[in-house]
Amino acid sequence: MRDVKIKNLITEDRVKKWNCMTWLFLFVISVAALAEQPVPVTHRQFQAVHADGRSSFDDHGPWQVVLEGILLNNPEQWLDPTPDPTVAPWFMGGQWEVVIQGEGGDHAGTFCWMGQNYKNGPGTESYTDGQWLEEICRLNRDPNTAYVFRAGDRVRVTGTYLFYGGKMNINENHQTDPAYDFTMELIMPGVGLPRPDEITLADLKHPDNTEIFDPNRLSGGEYYQSRRVRINEVSIVDPENWGPNKTITIADGQGRTFPVMLALGKGIQQYPCPSGVIDVIGIIDQKAPGFPADFTKGYRLLVLNYDGNGLVLGDTGSVRGNLPGDVNGNFVVNLADVALLAESWMSSRAGLCDCF
Repeated sequence: MRDVKIKNLITEDRVKKWNCMTWLFLFVISVAALAEQPVPVTHRQFQAVHADGRSSFDDHGPWQVVLEGILLNNPEQWLDPTPDPTVAPWFMGGQWEVVIQGEGGDHAGTFCWMGQNYKNGPGTESYTDGQWLEEICRLNRDPNTAYVFRAGDRVRVTGTYLFYGGKMNINENHQTDPAYDFTMELIMPGVGLPRPDEITLADLKHPDNTEIFDPNRLSGGEYYQSRRVRINEVSIVDPENWGPNKTITIADGQGRTFPVMLALGKGIQQYPCPSGVIDVIGIIDQKAPGFPADFTKGYRLLVLNYDGNGLVLGDTGSVRGNLPGDVNGNFVVNLADVALLAESWMSSRAGLCDCF
């Protein structure tokens, strides 16, 4: 009987120890999981840099971050999302990218990018055409309401990140593993695009036409990076370069110049290049030049679309006419509109059509 009691006591002690170890293990796992939770940050914190332009956030950043702000663009206006699995060095096939601008005192913004063919670059796997369409269908819609995001919405982005070209980007780290997916959620629809920061080329360039770089991000290209701006009183010096996915140069008449990347908005194809002294509305970007890259240089302006008004290069959002068949926006419906419609007959926009 005494032996039985001793055995029972030993068994109970082992059970208690096992329970203790189990709870300790679960506690450690819980703490680890909590440590891996996405961390809310401001765009300004996220975009902080060292004196040489490298990211300082990357020195100590968490696994994932959460950023909130105003969506500045519809992704298909900037990069072509059409799937293309071609195998070629650094060819990304379909691409998707949006810019989120901080609000209030959060004077900064962030690009969010993904591509189809990661294996053509530093990744190990690429998306098939079908997988790619599923991914961008997911990103183009709020996961809670299926609302299709539009420029001017207030959104929340959660994801991993990489430093590229002089700025921190939300992306998938060139991985197709779902663990690296980033998400976008709707906070409020139709808030409206933020009023652009009104600047001149003197806010971006020194008098000798070199770029202003401020590691404190209080002036120059770093201050306006990933934000909507209006550059006043410039002219286009190379109108022969006008067209979608091309780069033109603007100048202020005092020796300062600045590159403008024209995106894929249909107005850039339909309307002629504006002439004379104009203003330009777009998003300041950075694509650092050289290898190894010089992260203190490479600022440029992205212009997403043009409404043909002649005085402001950019989409002013005030299109006139409102005739459903007026495809080219010249206030009359005629054979020219029919021809444009025929060019894209039965075409569809990847990631927005046949998603469900």
